[in-house]
Amino acid sequence: MFFLIKFRLLLEQFQVILRYYKTPLFALSDLALGVLYLFSNPYRTCRKFLQTKGFSSIHAYGETPLTTLEHLVNVFQITLNDRWLELGCGRGKTCLWLSLCLGCFVRGVDWVPQFESKASLLVRLFSLPRLTFLRQSIYHADFSWPSVVFLYSTCMSEQEINDLLLPMQALPYQAKVITISAPLTHPHYRLIRSTTASFPWGKTKAYLHEHLKDGAPPQTSLNDFVL
Repeated sequence: MFFLIKFRLLLEQFQVILRYYKTPLFALSDLALGVLYLFSNPYRTCRKFLQTKGFSSIHAYGETPLTTLEHLVNVFQITLNDRWLELGCGRGKTCLWLSLCLGCFVRGVDWVPQFESKASLLVRLFSLPRLTFLRQSIYHADFSWPSVVFLYSTCMSEQEINDLLLPMQALPYQAKVITISAPLTHPHYRLIRSTTASFPWGKTKAYLHEHLKDGAPPQTSLNDFVL
């Protein structure tokens, strides 16, 4: 299984180069991201961080392949007019793609210091005004402004997801919420549709929901994205 996953990751990167390196700024950013992690494995980085925090489940890191992300964007009709919030963005590769290839406003949230610092370095290095990274817990994210929330919920317990739904009450009416592996079962969310999503470890389902209750008025202007 280990070698199969490695092969799929290699094949994915080959597809990324063929399909997305036509956007020069994304190509530069992705290459720079690879250099930043040349001697730093993100899976190991996340595992060590979770160990220092005393978590028993320390293998929770995962990345959404860009080819899978493009599939979700197309099927769920995400556009450049959307404001995307990614909870647990890791290295920020998906955020880079959404900002530079799709063109929407993106904010990535992760509490692992190395992930945020390196991703923010790329934002400053390439002057990316539509992209922001914040070092914070996903439970402390600002949910008043996004039109789309993406949650890689595969490794989350039911209790963790329920706890997250409390701050997510601030979401605007009809904001979209995308989850991986399991849908949200809460009266404030209507399941719109699902689709198959491919990951290096196998296939699962991605779910698109609509937030049915109007939350707090937005407190964050799009101007806040400009560095």
